[in-house]
Amino acid sequence: MDLKQLEYIIAIDKERNISKAANRLFITQSALNQQLLKIENELGTKLFDRRHPFMVPTLSGKIYINTAKRMIEMKEDTYKIIRDIANEDYGEISLTYTPEQGATLFANIYPYFHAKYPNITFKITETRVKAMEQLLLNREVDIALSIYSEDIGLKDSLEFIDLHTEQILVGVPSSNPVLKTINAVSDNKYPQIDLNSLAEENFVLMSTNTLIRDIIDLCFKEASFTPKVLFVTSSTPTVLNMVKQQICLGFIPESYINNTNDIIFFSLSPARYWTRCISYLKGGYLTKSEKYLIELCKLYYSGELSQYALIDK
Repeated sequence: MDLKQLEYIIAIDKERNISKAANRLFITQSALNQQLLKIENELGTKLFDRRHPFMVPTLSGKIYINTAKRMIEMKEDTYKIIRDIANEDYGEISLTYTPEQGATLFANIYPYFHAKYPNITFKITETRVKAMEQLLLNREVDIALSIYSEDIGLKDSLEFIDLHTEQILVGVPSSNPVLKTINAVSDNKYPQIDLNSLAEENFVLMSTNTLIRDIIDLCFKEASFTPKVLFVTSSTPTVLNMVKQQICLGFIPESYINNTNDIIFFSLSPARYWTRCISYLKGGYLTKSEKYLIELCKLYYSGELSQYALIDK
């Protein structure tokens, strides 16, 4: 098997369309089609069924594609290991993080990383946590600055390095009359309430493609009521601002909270948490530079980044 041909078949499988795969590979559609026909002739069988609106792998195609992916993975891992052994501090790290706090984390650690590894570049993908898992599984990224929740479950095929665990709280506008009727337990930092006591309130919720929405939907399911939703957003700061404007209630991770008298925060019963983490493929090889990146992330959340990094330079 020629490695370039393997990449061709993987691209066709990903795009399910010859034209789109050719654009992805920066070759002509005709050239890619000829390569596919050549491989199929050599094997004596079809790899894709063309009878559908899009190209669907046959049984032989699925076997070929799975083997092709493993071979490409072996090649990439081999190159990473050899460069690492040779102490060649160049290359690229493909990284994904969330548009908000993930981006803030990377902006803070990058100057220190660049000081030690000036010849290593980053290929950045900003996306939501739920999409990160597939990017890692498809080996489209090396590392994810991600989040997980034990309420939702973890992927067995991924490794997780914990960075910081925080509560997900419900924010109530300070002017909302419901505050006078809430029977909250004040044993912890945030008084704990029964979500059912807010059944008649209006909420702003995060979009369904977010992890926090999965967690909150689970809370509503356990509380056995359907929330009154004013609108849905993909931005946690928008949720925070709408609650601050006394318009509705919202669910907000603890790290987004700042000093404000406009919102009263409550812990849910039972309390809900998620953990900011580093994730990568289980069994995957981490280079020295990738390990250093992970170390910087740990130091950022421990509050020791500046002191450590300045000494390390």
